[in-house]
Amino acid sequence: MTTSRFPRMRISIRFKLLLVASSLLIIPWIGTQYIQEMESYLRQQQEQALLTRTQMVATVMQGRPELFQSKTVAPLPTRVQHIFVRPLHSQILLDGYLDDWAPYQERMQLFNLNHAIKGSEMSSLAFEHQLGTYQKYMYVVFKVTDNRIVYRDPNSLLLDKSDHLIIALQDGQGLLRQYIITTIAPGWVNAHEVEFDKNGARSLRPEYKIKGEWQETEQGYNVEFRIPLSMLHNRISFAIADIDNPVNRETDTIIATAGIENNATLGTMMFPSSEAETLLARLQQPLTRTWVIDKNYRVIARTGELTQDDDEQAANPKHQYSFISGLMSLFYKMILKQPTTEFHDELLNASRLNSQEFKQALNGQSDIRWRQTPDKEVNILTAAYPVFEGDKVIGAVAIEQTSNSILLVQNRALEILFNLSALAFVIASVVLLLFASRLTSRVRRLRDATNQAISSDGRVIGRIAITRARDEIGDLSRGVSDMLERLAQYNRYLESMASKLSHELRTPITVVRSSLENMNENSNPQDIATYTQRAREGIDRLNNILTRMSEATRLEQTLQSEIAQHFELRDVIDGCVEGYKLAHEDIRFNLVVDGEQTYPIIGTPDLIAQMLDKLVSNAIDFHQKNTPIQIMLTRHAKALQLVVSNSGPVLPADMQANLFESMVSVREQKGEQAHLGLGLYIVRLIADFHHAKVQARNRQDNSGVEFVITLPLASA
Repeated sequence: MTTSRFPRMRISIRFKLLLVASSLLIIPWIGTQYIQEMESYLRQQQEQALLTRTQMVATVMQGRPELFQSKTVAPLPTRVQHIFVRPLHSQILLDGYLDDWAPYQERMQLFNLNHAIKGSEMSSLAFEHQLGTYQKYMYVVFKVTDNRIVYRDPNSLLLDKSDHLIIALQDGQGLLRQYIITTIAPGWVNAHEVEFDKNGARSLRPEYKIKGEWQETEQGYNVEFRIPLSMLHNRISFAIADIDNPVNRETDTIIATAGIENNATLGTMMFPSSEAETLLARLQQPLTRTWVIDKNYRVIARTGELTQDDDEQAANPKHQYSFISGLMSLFYKMILKQPTTEFHDELLNASRLNSQEFKQALNGQSDIRWRQTPDKEVNILTAAYPVFEGDKVIGAVAIEQTSNSILLVQNRALEILFNLSALAFVIASVVLLLFASRLTSRVRRLRDATNQAISSDGRVIGRIAITRARDEIGDLSRGVSDMLERLAQYNRYLESMASKLSHELRTPITVVRSSLENMNENSNPQDIATYTQRAREGIDRLNNILTRMSEATRLEQTLQSEIAQHFELRDVIDGCVEGYKLAHEDIRFNLVVDGEQTYPIIGTPDLIAQMLDKLVSNAIDFHQKNTPIQIMLTRHAKALQLVVSNSGPVLPADMQANLFESMVSVREQKGEQAHLGLGLYIVRLIADFHHAKVQARNRQDNSGVEFVITLPLASA
């Protein structure tokens, strides 16, 4: 026999139950899959809710058609820029630096050689600019990239022979006016209204209403200035002219926001309607952005933001977290994707909206679409709805919302799911551990009681208290208790077997020994013959004892090879009873059987006869004289019952269950015939072979004993 080099790891029941409890972890996984599957449903709900709100806003705007008519201008070529001028939160300090413009960084627009109306590919000129209104002025800033700055010659009357900024606008009378900002050195600057001839731009007069600051930077220069709103109508263009040769001072490159030659090429400009934005603000919801466009796709109003700024976040009350909840919040932020407020929104500074959903709206049909930001941080949902004046579309309303709201709902649902799952897992683990502890303590007590009930030499020296628990361990405890009781009885049987055998063997051995001794001491032939006869009788008695002891063993071996067959039990009983009557003429045998019934069984007739012989022999030994031995055969629904009954002494109460064990007997020794208690043991062996039940019991009136054999009825 070989053993493993490594001992097997011992795993306790508590650890196994803890592993079973870990199966609860599948609950949050299933919940996570379900919540993720709900994303499409949440998207549909968000789309429907946003479209409904957009329709409501469009219906409100539909009652104010003058908001669209007052701001609508003729359709413009694609080359013309449209500017939606938004207000500033505070006054801009004209110092040539961009610090005041930092909160509006998203409004900065880039113009490069792609927007040039004159120039070469070798030019380094480019600029970014943004603008906004505050009270009576429009503030404008240009961040120009120029590798060489050429300032104005103080002795020259021409203003376009140096690096300069061109402003072209349409005044309230519809006239084109052009202005140039240039300087002989960095510092304070004013604009000059100019006219262009074949020689260049000549100053008509200084325009002190347009003033600002010119500052050099590492990349070029900044120009920051303001224009009174009273000078503006609805068209304006800007251009930066670059001169790199200070000798001939020829213009190398001009980059413009739109055309500057005449009114038709100027860019359009739209100031937000305070009335329209006030109307939209009443219907505005947090973290949404509302657009209003005219029929030419130009923005005429905008309210709301898709993210909260720092001031708004600071104004919102923050939750007070405990240490544990703070750790949980930090953990969820690490494993769950969080809503982002930092993303690139290409429409943030839009003045014209002509994507598909807006085209659908201006065609008279509502539309809703998702778009992903260029940095792929968030998805933005846009719902567009047309605004009608009668049957005519005069504009459209669009409301935008990010997918952050869905992500917040998902994260909140996941947090609740994880928290409840963790709580359920902890509770289940504690309950299972307590249950396992109680379970193992009961098993341990049963083990200790079993060890104490059996001595080191295998003897049963104690008993296990019977528990009333109705579970499996209670059944096990009762089974072990019953097993120990049967082992104790079997030990007593083994202990008594030696005395029985010694008692049974002592008498014939004594007879043989005394006969041999007398034969040696006596020479009388007659006495020797007597002693020889006695010795022979003792040997025969020893042989009879050995024969009885081996009879059960031979029967067990015979049963292993015996073949069962169908036969009529009544015929076997009738034949046996007739034989008993002939062999025991002084004893009366009563056979009770219904002559109209059949009693078919499956088995071996000879074994049935042998079983009946043992029962009748036992009844003969214990019956009272002049009383009959009754043999009764009855048929029931699914079984046959054979009863052998006799009048006589009753069975002790403690022997009724053990009477069919080997070498168990309650009879007294009669004469010299050995009784080893094997007859009823053979009866039990034969009954087991026929799948029958055997029972010994006292008669109901305690007048004797009856043995009941219940055999299964053979089917047709």
